[in-house]
Amino acid sequence: MGDLLLKKKFNRKAKIRVLYDAQVLEAYLCNGGRRGIFFVVYNILKELLRRPGLKVEVYAGTDYGVYLRVKKALSMGGIGITSKIFSGDVKDFDIFLSPRHPISQGIKETGIVCYTIIHDLIPIVYPLHGEDQLFFDIIKSLTWKDHIFAISESTKSDIIRLLPQVDPHKITQISLAASSNFYPCADGEQNRQIRIKYGIPIDKRYLFTVSAIEPRKNLIFILRNFIKFIEKNHVDDLVFVVAGCANGAFEKFFDAEMATLGENNKKIIKTGYVEDEDLASLYSRAECCVFVSLYEGFGLPPLEAMQCGCPVITSNVSSLPEVVGDAGILIDPTSDEAMVAAYEKVYYDEKLRQELSQKGIKRAKNFSWEACVDSMIGEFKKHDFTQQKSSYIVSIPRLWKYLFKKLFKNFIFDISDRPEKTKVTIFGLEIFKIRKEKQKKTFYIFGIPIFKKNYNYIGK
Repeated sequence: MGDLLLKKKFNRKAKIRVLYDAQVLEAYLCNGGRRGIFFVVYNILKELLRRPGLKVEVYAGTDYGVYLRVKKALSMGGIGITSKIFSGDVKDFDIFLSPRHPISQGIKETGIVCYTIIHDLIPIVYPLHGEDQLFFDIIKSLTWKDHIFAISESTKSDIIRLLPQVDPHKITQISLAASSNFYPCADGEQNRQIRIKYGIPIDKRYLFTVSAIEPRKNLIFILRNFIKFIEKNHVDDLVFVVAGCANGAFEKFFDAEMATLGENNKKIIKTGYVEDEDLASLYSRAECCVFVSLYEGFGLPPLEAMQCGCPVITSNVSSLPEVVGDAGILIDPTSDEAMVAAYEKVYYDEKLRQELSQKGIKRAKNFSWEACVDSMIGEFKKHDFTQQKSSYIVSIPRLWKYLFKKLFKNFIFDISDRPEKTKVTIFGLEIFKIRKEKQKKTFYIFGIPIFKKNYNYIGK
């Protein structure tokens, strides 16, 4: 009888309650910040909110500035998401899902099931200029108890190999998808206007890449061999269009390298950030998309290109073969000969371009946000949500606290972000403190214990 009652509890019809860390959505208000990670966070949230079996609310962190920007982004019609920013007790949820930020220890200690999405291990596998502090904060926060979604088999393998503090059995591979905004666009006049907008010659054929200008993207290799190709074959009707934001530390070096390529470097066009609504047309009319990166956790640009019917040249390393399969030309990202040969194939062989275009469209149909979230929900349903939970209060960030922390931190006021360790100090004199011990919170004023409060909670 007891087993029967327990089984009934596990099969409850109540919605799974998901608290989703959406701090990255603040980037919606800044074009340059809306890179691949933004679209992943955005599309997963959008799909989660569509599911009738879930109750989803947004967590916007404890920073007042981030909270305001997320709130503003959610209120704007263009983002296409309507969701409540959560404040209250985390114990009221079953799942905490973080697609980009470390999960605080206070939230983990409630006993809620925590999932972190790991997109790649780039700062470990391929260190960039400067330290990615957010990445290392995430890695530092992971323990054997944490559940992880890895966005490719390649990333999953890297996690198992490089993060011994993580339980390999708690890593689930999911696949990302391209937005529905990417489709074969046959509107020639639209493409002409977009070319004018970004300074792309109307009378030239063009190769296209969407890429941040940073070392890992291998752009110097790609462009140097593009110049070799056009000089070797005396090609004069082709330009290379680079769309994307620059890494400030690398941009000067990149520009200096481009200056060494001679007069033909004028055939390399840097557009900077390209508006989302312009990308489908640019992909669709390109001879091919070139994305020969040295390392990717997933690689959205090749998938976006394939969904637009654009032939793809990409790398045969990391996650890129998982995405492209046999629908593109895969090459060694360090071989000059292979790069030049790939350019020659797509430039001279129209039949090959048409074949790759059709294969790409078919291949792209294997990836969808629906399938991505289906995989997540499948994992959510494996958990027993009747386990005991502790209380953890999330408050809406307040301006006064933000100002005190910014202007008077370590001088006049000292206020902890964690409710169970709140301490208010003025000029070194401790006024108020909450101390967590043995499932109770003790409240102190001027160091004197005033009362205790039990914060145990049994999930229902």
